[in-house]
Amino acid sequence: MLPATKGIFDRLTRRGRLMTKRTCDRQGHVLREGRFLFRTPTAWEYAAAVACGSDPAAQRWLGWQADSIVARRARADALRVVPGTGPDWVSPDPQSVDLVMIDVEANRCVGLVSVHTGEDGGPETGGYLAPDYRGRGNGRILFAAGLTLAHDHLGLSRVRAGAEVGNIASARSLQAAGLARVAGPPTYRLPDGRVTEAWWFEHAVPRVTRCGGPQATWFPASLL
Repeated sequence: MLPATKGIFDRLTRRGRLMTKRTCDRQGHVLREGRFLFRTPTAWEYAAAVACGSDPAAQRWLGWQADSIVARRARADALRVVPGTGPDWVSPDPQSVDLVMIDVEANRCVGLVSVHTGEDGGPETGGYLAPDYRGRGNGRILFAAGLTLAHDHLGLSRVRAGAEVGNIASARSLQAAGLARVAGPPTYRLPDGRVTEAWWFEHAVPRVTRCGGPQATWFPASLL
């Protein structure tokens, strides 16, 4: 096999392995919900996932720092990333387990869900979708995947989520996924420093499991 041909074959083989992977391992997590695959992203997939939430409508609620937002001129290119391609993501957030949401039928990255350190230091889930996947009931699937990650993969019995007061779509998606309204801090500070009023939601289960993927070891035991 010629060297150039071998390189192409290796990349395709690796993509095939990533897209058909069904078991968590030390390299990452994987779970499936209907047409959607949730998986620890490659570096390119993570860039695509960030682009999914970089539009002004999403940033109204997400409030990222300016250097975290994919510029409009680069957004379209990032969203064209083919799932399963790109190098390993070598610098993930040290206090977050992130999964890219992939529409397998459409062969594109369409969002991201995470379990991360929350306002009280305990487990919190959150996520976002690409513009053309909003308002179609996909938010329920996104947040349900976050609960599955927390309870069935990370061994967390309780997980919270927050939504800005007025973000009806997010609140409805969280409740449709099974989270219930609970008391919590009246405000929430977004990454860009903006302070907003907050609604809080929680989901708890009596039994949990841990998979073979990377674990969230940073949560204080007293908060789990």
